[in-house]
Order: sequence, then structure tokens, then C-alpha cells
Amino acid sequence: GESVAIGTRVTYRLNGRDKSIIIVGHDEADPAQGRIGFSSPLARAMMGAQVGGRLDFGGKAEAIEIVGIAAVEEA
Repeated sequence: GESVAIGTRVTYRLNGRDKSIIIVGHDEADPAQGRIGFSSPLARAMMGAQVGGRLDFGGKAEAIEIVGIAAVEEA
């Protein structure tokens, strides 16, 4: 049971659309490249979640569904 943490690629569904991000440290964050800092509101909402989890976000109950989680190997 992998869960969302720093260094994971998270695929999630929000408003009927699938999106993917990588959760990183502050110094590595680059939202334009899909790399968000672990303290951002979206990352904080996802931390510890597992595939299939539904999370409250933006004032909406179960707004996010976690579709996939994978460890990221940095080169």
C-alpha cells in the first residue's frame, strides 16, 4: 500500500479530468512542469492518501480521487 509522500508522482481526478503531479521539496517546485512543493494546499490535501482515496479540497467534499501513485526516480 503505497501512499502519497514527497518524491511520488500522483495521478488524480479533479472535476472529471485526470492530472498528474510530482510532490517535491520547496527548492525543486516548478508548477509549470507539474512539480509542486509538499506544503502547497493540493499536496497537503493528498499527503498520506492511497489509490482509490477521495479527498476534500477547495471546500468540496471528495473533490479529488487518487488514481495512481508511483515513486519517482531522480537522475
